[in-house]
Amino acid sequence: MKKYNLVKLVLLAVICAGGVLHTQLAKANYNSAFNKEAYYAKLENKDIAKTSDLLLDTHKSLFLGQTKAGKVRNISFLVYPQKQTERFSGYAHHWVNIRMLKTNKVYLYTDKTTHGNYLVQYYQLAKRQGKSVKMGAQKIHISYSRYGNITLTYKGKKLKANLKSGQTTWESNKVMPQSQRQFKSRVPKVGTQKARLVKDAKRYLGVPYRYAGRDPFGGLDCATFVNQVYLDVTGKDIGGMTGVQERLGKHCRVSSAKVGDLLFWKIAGQKYTYHVAMVIGHGKLIEEAGDSVHISNIKARQPQFAIHMKN
Repeated sequence: MKKYNLVKLVLLAVICAGGVLHTQLAKANYNSAFNKEAYYAKLENKDIAKTSDLLLDTHKSLFLGQTKAGKVRNISFLVYPQKQTERFSGYAHHWVNIRMLKTNKVYLYTDKTTHGNYLVQYYQLAKRQGKSVKMGAQKIHISYSRYGNITLTYKGKKLKANLKSGQTTWESNKVMPQSQRQFKSRVPKVGTQKARLVKDAKRYLGVPYRYAGRDPFGGLDCATFVNQVYLDVTGKDIGGMTGVQERLGKHCRVSSAKVGDLLFWKIAGQKYTYHVAMVIGHGKLIEEAGDSVHISNIKARQPQFAIHMKN
């Protein structure tokens, strides 16, 4: 009986040790992936001057982020479950993003996450190299030519984009600027910058949460949401991760935060923050969290600190 109990205790200890080890490994893998994403986010080029969403056909669109000279920094290819028109008519179901960082290295990632609903898998593309990845259940192929052309093949159809000029073609037909779609309403141009930040942020109410999403037509996450608002109103790319954004201004208490300032949440002992929102006045914030962009009371949400943005 004693021997039997001893065996049980040993087995229990082994199981517990295995569980702890598995948890530690999972945590280590998560931290490693998060640190990698934060590193890439730091290398995002901050010279994006314009963005455009171009309708390719009734179920596909192309989102571009470009510099003043037309150089492409971000490409998003989006596929929709419902028919699309020139005006906003629904959100993408799947997408793939290609980014050129300020190191001139090119990376791609899809909507597939590696840790539950969080963290994506980055793939580096070298010139004269291609990569096949899954976008939802569909396999797609992306190649990077010696001349700086990105070619994406989806169900036998080809999208080509030149990273230097921004010239794009879909099935050998040039994608024209007049095919650009307008998201809900236009970016506000009248009023103070703070007022325009608030008005612009409210355009995105209801946009679904999509981790690492880069386009309001497909979905955004907390950091890409505030980044999109600042890009719309100020023309500044403030980065796509909270770990980058929290270094953009002066730290201040939440009670001192002004309209347009950013609010952050952080777990004790962690290197990076995990959530960001924007102050819109009257004790309220706007955030991309849960299902979609919505307005909350600051006191109820209890952010740890704020960043006074240098506008």
